[in-house]
Amino acid sequence: MISVIIATKNFRFLYKLNEVLSDIKEIKINHILPNESIPSNTDIIITTQIEKKIINFKTIFVPKAFNRYYLFSNIYLLATKRDYFNEIAIGVDPGKTTGFVVIAEKKIILGNAEFYTAVDAVKEAITVFFNIETARVVIKVGQGGGKIKDEIVGRLNDIFHNKVPVEVVNEDFTSKKKISPLGTKFSKNVQSAILIALKEN
Repeated sequence: MISVIIATKNFRFLYKLNEVLSDIKEIKINHILPNESIPSNTDIIITTQIEKKIINFKTIFVPKAFNRYYLFSNIYLLATKRDYFNEIAIGVDPGKTTGFVVIAEKKIILGNAEFYTAVDAVKEAITVFFNIETARVVIKVGQGGGKIKDEIVGRLNDIFHNKVPVEVVNEDFTSKKKISPLGTKFSKNVQSAILIALKEN
């Protein structure tokens, strides 16, 4: 659990952060005013550029965006004293309802979702690419899903021009082993996306 304190008088800033971070179970959030004492168990302070000047703490994060991938990945990297992840794997289980997951280092789920169009799944992959500091991104798409799979793979290849590997993964194993090693709280489609992301080709 990462203990995060939002130190601000700017309640719009506080609300936007809470809206994004409150459902991330790996993060515990509290709020103080910038001139209040900082609890001893704090890992990271999040504040604004102006208020940063009056806060004395070793690890301060001033976010430039309120995107979930950007915030969660930066908080995790700061808490573990790293500049970037070695690898991010995006898993896509294409179908009428497409499962989507983002996994860092084969163990940290930075986000998951379900989409009803190929375009939305591809947009999410682009958002991930531009918001997470990583040495490598790989996108793994399940081979099922027919035309939706073809559209997702085609669009991803058109956008990334081989800068990001897009691998089509055999999905036979996902029906036999529906429980992912990273937890069971996800929908069936996301569970399959997790298994796809973790599969070694």
